[in-house]
Amino acid sequence: MNNPTPNPNFVGDLFWGIFKPQWIRLALTLDIFTPLAASPFNAEQVAQACHCDSFPIQALLDYFCAVHILDKRGDLYALTPTAETFLVRGREAYAGDMILDYTSPALFESILNSIRTGKPRSLNENFVQDAWLESYSAWRIPKSLEMWKAAGITTERPLRILDIACGCAIKSFALAQTSPNVHVTCLDSPDVLEVASHLAGRMAVSAQAAFFPADLFSANLGAEGFDAVLVGQITHYLTAEQNRDLFRRIHSALTEHGTLVIDCPMSKETPTESSAFLTLFLWANGGGTAHSFEMYKSWLEEIGFQTVTQLSERWLSAQK
Repeated sequence: MNNPTPNPNFVGDLFWGIFKPQWIRLALTLDIFTPLAASPFNAEQVAQACHCDSFPIQALLDYFCAVHILDKRGDLYALTPTAETFLVRGREAYAGDMILDYTSPALFESILNSIRTGKPRSLNENFVQDAWLESYSAWRIPKSLEMWKAAGITTERPLRILDIACGCAIKSFALAQTSPNVHVTCLDSPDVLEVASHLAGRMAVSAQAAFFPADLFSANLGAEGFDAVLVGQITHYLTAEQNRDLFRRIHSALTEHGTLVIDCPMSKETPTESSAFLTLFLWANGGGTAHSFEMYKSWLEEIGFQTVTQLSERWLSAQK
């Protein structure tokens, strides 16, 4: 039972967190990071470059020093490696457009309209910038190795992996780093595959990677060409029939006793904050939803997978 005493902190938590994303929105709109790519500047120089008053610009610069996005040396402000990589307009891994999209009032007005009308908005995900961010997420490597181990995937013998909607493909490349026996075929759109190719070079697995630009809704995955297939964070965007169709093609693409691994948030009978958020956001942005393990299991067994096992809150494996 909920505590009967009113708790103002619950209400405060609902709106105080809005300021941090709005500060970065202001900074990206003013483009305060790009002038610093040339050299460290003082607040007045940044203000001149951005056509702003120097006092509020200094306060904004100091804020980003406090949250470790900028460095301050005397009265000079400089980019950290994080800001230099992701926040300078024109850099290949620039994430500003995605941040501006997610912090835009227009996004939430569109979601509000979807709730009122029951009609989801058109999906407008920036998958390329998201892939760049994930490609620098070092924690993904040990977590991915944990996933492959939980799924029973070993590398003693040659292992051919198809990574569908691969993004930067860091999950499969993590396994490729452990053994030359692993060969990864990455399937995604051409612009996203550029990120995966870049990461393959950074992780020194380019010789073990192939790139398959294709639409996952229609791609011919072939017959019995892969020992394992990874589907990560895409099935919750798909309808039941789209998932069934994809799983049928995956079943055909797997060798005998091959393994399908799904890495995607799954819904629960008792909603959590994260699962309820995900369900609302996915539905409003294209009509998707977080599916339960039981739903995945029914689809996969219907198609012919023999053993479907839930490995964690977001991982499952299915044996052909």
